[in-house]
Amino acid sequence: MSIALSLRTCASIAGAVAASVVCGSLMSASASLGSGDRSVYVPITPCRVMDTRPAPNNVGPRSTPLTAQETHTISVLGSNGQCSVPLDASAVAMNVTAVNPTDASFLTVFPADATRPLASSLNWVTGQGATPNAVTSDVSADGKVSFFNNAGNVDVVADIVGYFVDHNHDDRYYTKAETDAKLAADVAATDAKLTGKADKVGGPTTVVLGPSAFVPGSNSTGVTYIIDASVGTLSVTGPNVNSSLCFDAPVALPNGATVTAVHLDGFDNVGTVGTDITLVMYADPFGSTPSTSMANPSSSAFSGVVTAFDNTITSPLIDSTTRSYSLRLCMNNTTLIFYDARIDYTLP
Repeated sequence: MSIALSLRTCASIAGAVAASVVCGSLMSASASLGSGDRSVYVPITPCRVMDTRPAPNNVGPRSTPLTAQETHTISVLGSNGQCSVPLDASAVAMNVTAVNPTDASFLTVFPADATRPLASSLNWVTGQGATPNAVTSDVSADGKVSFFNNAGNVDVVADIVGYFVDHNHDDRYYTKAETDAKLAADVAATDAKLTGKADKVGGPTTVVLGPSAFVPGSNSTGVTYIIDASVGTLSVTGPNVNSSLCFDAPVALPNGATVTAVHLDGFDNVGTVGTDITLVMYADPFGSTPSTSMANPSSSAFSGVVTAFDNTITSPLIDSTTRSYSLRLCMNNTTLIFYDARIDYTLP
């Protein structure tokens, strides 16, 4: 059970109250809670559950003020007045207002099935204007709250602004020392399981670069090229194709990998004397232009499918910390179609 008090009375009575008293906040308290048992507050649109003034202000069954030493009890769960509060709520948060007091007095709000505590929820003096205060109270087993007026007559207005429902929070957290010990134990257990097991051996891997990975090089002025994404091809066209047109693509490989071969896949519609299509893999220090060739598969004069292959790799170990890697594709006439480039490599 908890009673919310006006600030001016809290300090004077807190020491004498056996029930839980909360000042300046809305909380629900209990003398016996398990480590995970806590109430959860659910705010709602404010609604009026009681107004003891006569019509047109009246809300609820009572339309007369509370008299001296009188306790008035109302239901707050379910549909009451203008409010609808779930039946499983364990407490309600209200704005309670004293109106038209005839004498200095105080109001105590408490669960209807509990002994009225020596506590004040709201205080006023004779002739004082409407006096509000925020009040939080547990509800009785049958969903009721009582209002006790100490002296004189006073009308009471109660608006519910939220309610509490029981919830279990497992708040039995580990301390830092316990967490560190747990992590250390888990690491030790994992290490024990890995003892005697061989490291995973790297195997052969292939990276494939299709036409969309390549962009025209510096000698592409005046030449038209076509990338057909629907079939995955790159080709050149136009009257200005009289020397090799080159395309470049960056290559990303794991540091420490070893390149074993570079492949070129394409198609030569006619076949001419000389080298029709070439693919060069470069390895260059950061900031430099492609110059150091690692591999150079190319097709010579023949007509049909182009499958060029080079497995004689210069400096095959990938050092991505100091070097950049790229491919340069060059095509010297309109009869050529490029499908893809493939780089085979192994991991240590």
